[in-house]
Amino acid sequence: MESEDIVTALRRVPLFARLTGEQLQWMARHGRQLHFAAGTRIAAQGDPADGLSVILEGRTEWTRRVGTQEVHADTLEAGDLFGELILFLNSPHPSTGHAVTDVRLFRLEPATFWELLRVAPVLSRGLMEVASQRSAPNEVDSRQQAALLPVGQLVAGLGGELDNPASAARRSAARLRETLRTVSARAMALGEHGLSSAQRGALLALPREAAERGRTSPPLEPMARAEREEAMGSWLESRGVADAWEAAPVLVASGLDVPWLESVSTRVGTALLGDVLAWLVAAVTGDVLLAEVERGTARVSALVDALKTYSFLDPAPAEDVDVHDGLEATLAVLGHRLTGGRLTVEREYERSLPRLKAEGGALEEVWTQLVLNALQAMGEGGGRLRLRTWAEPSRVVVEVADNGPGIPKDLMPRLFEPFFSTKPHAAGLGLDISRRIIERHGGDLRVLSEPGGTRVQVRLPV
Repeated sequence: MESEDIVTALRRVPLFARLTGEQLQWMARHGRQLHFAAGTRIAAQGDPADGLSVILEGRTEWTRRVGTQEVHADTLEAGDLFGELILFLNSPHPSTGHAVTDVRLFRLEPATFWELLRVAPVLSRGLMEVASQRSAPNEVDSRQQAALLPVGQLVAGLGGELDNPASAARRSAARLRETLRTVSARAMALGEHGLSSAQRGALLALPREAAERGRTSPPLEPMARAEREEAMGSWLESRGVADAWEAAPVLVASGLDVPWLESVSTRVGTALLGDVLAWLVAAVTGDVLLAEVERGTARVSALVDALKTYSFLDPAPAEDVDVHDGLEATLAVLGHRLTGGRLTVEREYERSLPRLKAEGGALEEVWTQLVLNALQAMGEGGGRLRLRTWAEPSRVVVEVADNGPGIPKDLMPRLFEPFFSTKPHAAGLGLDISRRIIERHGGDLRVLSEPGGTRVQVRLPV
């Protein structure tokens, strides 16, 4: 089937009807078709996750083995999809599917599925809702129910979390398209003035100066911002700038003020000032919108990556683990974040600690989350990261400490709240993931913070 025919078939699926033509074309290029004759098996219970599958034609029956019995689980036909829940959970197929009639599938491999959530973030909520419905208790046995219900609640919440930044990024991208056209038109108007080399050089420097001021200017208090916007709007209006009062907040948000605009007037001259300001307003607006798109997509990426990290909540075989080996492996992986001279790493290890019977990979994920949190708390200025271990009766204690600003007392009760974070672009799931892993090992995780530093302590049973 040609790509255009696949796009047409996908568009008939309600979940994909909201996608743009470009997004559907992307899916068509990155997926593949599979054909199953009537009576053949499509997937077996226990098979690893193999991607998101969409039934384009035909009907399928799914059964689940419970004890020695094969019980009916579901009937799926054209327009239905499967595989999204096991991708979110990083779990095997919970049931076995057979083709009742000849069946044609369209499948996206696991890696492509995760990329699809970035290419078409509008799908996230719908996929989360489908996954949440499939984790309902009447569809799983009692052992599976305990594992899937919390994840169903998680993905339902994640759908809303993804929707906000994705919608904001879409709105900003739509405005950015129009703004870029305006920038081009304003630039052409400037070109008609027959600019000298000195004038062209002065103009080319303005966006760079504006961007640098936006990067380095401290945030303004609401009253100060309002006063600067008032002064900026009056200044622009007096010089005939169109939409002066709409442009003023954008320029102020970028760190610009009237004295800087006065310097622009001096450099380019009064004859050019009107067209220069119109072009500059459009260019700065474009930068602001691009930053909004970047923030929105970064948030989506962080949430998708965090959901993938939830695979560590699936129990893995226990092994003999030395917590010091895990800590050192984490430092090695994050070595690029620890160099540069602004950061010191202190180790206070009690080397006589006994080895633990635990899931090594899951514990290393905890150490990674805690070290990253400490680095982010200290910021680009660096600081002191301290790793300590010691023994308590029947327990091993691991502490990750930083000398950052500390966590405000009013935020402490929310630390383990999913999706809550004080850091930009963070998913707000790291501590929740870590606590779940530690509690599964029979341990506990505590956060102790005061101005000048934060300590996170993990206690694990020997």
